[in-house]
Amino acid sequence: MNKKEIAEIKKQFTPQRCTITRICGCYVDGDKEKRTTFKDAFFSLPEEDAFKYFDIFKKSLSGTIGKNLMTMEFPLDEEKEGGRQEFLLRVRASQLKDEEVLEDFYDRIIGNYDYGENYLILLIHGAYDIPGRGTDNEEMFDASDEVYEYLLCCLCPVKLSKPGLSYNAEDNCFPNRIREWIVDMPQTGFLFPAFHDRSTDLHAVLYYSRNAAQLHGEFAAEFLGCVTP
Repeated sequence: MNKKEIAEIKKQFTPQRCTITRICGCYVDGDKEKRTTFKDAFFSLPEEDAFKYFDIFKKSLSGTIGKNLMTMEFPLDEEKEGGRQEFLLRVRASQLKDEEVLEDFYDRIIGNYDYGENYLILLIHGAYDIPGRGTDNEEMFDASDEVYEYLLCCLCPVKLSKPGLSYNAEDNCFPNRIREWIVDMPQTGFLFPAFHDRSTDLHAVLYYSRNAAQLHGEFAAEFLGCVTP
């Protein structure tokens, strides 16, 4: 995927253009145990929550192409029955409504993602009705002939907030601040299928790593079946 294609998908993560249908998540502790799971229709979320999720999703599509953002093609074996690409197609087809498929998805990530600390698996399903473009390159929303149905997965560290003092207005004092668990920006993520030439590319996935020097290649190989460059 190139910059324009990535930017077009990122534009969907706004209240005016939102194409997300469902969101689900699984909170995993440092011992690889599931602490809790959730799933919701995205439009039912409070507006403040939706904005925070938009920031996370945009971050997972940010960076330098070829360094921490890369398009990877699936080997042919992964597109056969039982392959990783075929599994992701089943997850997409479920539209995140099948509990058994979701649990399988979480288990596969937990089994292959070596992080060692608490993290949150965020997964969304979206359906983008791709508008046509006129000769002046302007979008023509009444000329769409394809819906880009996609999954975006983000693996976000969950860390304790820093210790410090806070001001208590009622008692007019500065007590020790209560530390809370906070969801950080994604460490790793992927968009499936890829979005090439403003169209669905089932044979590829866009992979994200916050740190270009630590691509979590083992996770990409074991979970996605792809080899990082």
